Amino acid sequence: MSEPGLQVLVRFPEGVPLEAQGPALLCFELLLRTLTKQDVRVVKDLMGDDSKLRRSMTIEMRQKL
Repeated sequence: MSEPGLQVLVRFPEGVPLEAQGPALLCFELLLRTLTKQDVRVVKDLMGDDSKLRRSMTIEMRQKL
């Protein structure tokens, strides 16, 4: 297996639609690879739920909401 290159983490705000995120990541990766001549991998930051209340709830409790 090849060694992983430089990993760039991108965080999208809620206002950016999912349909735009994939193409944006690919374009950014291509641009960085072209400019740096390095193995750059651009990945999306999968943000977790930042609500302390929802994180502490069980699945059953969340389904009742």
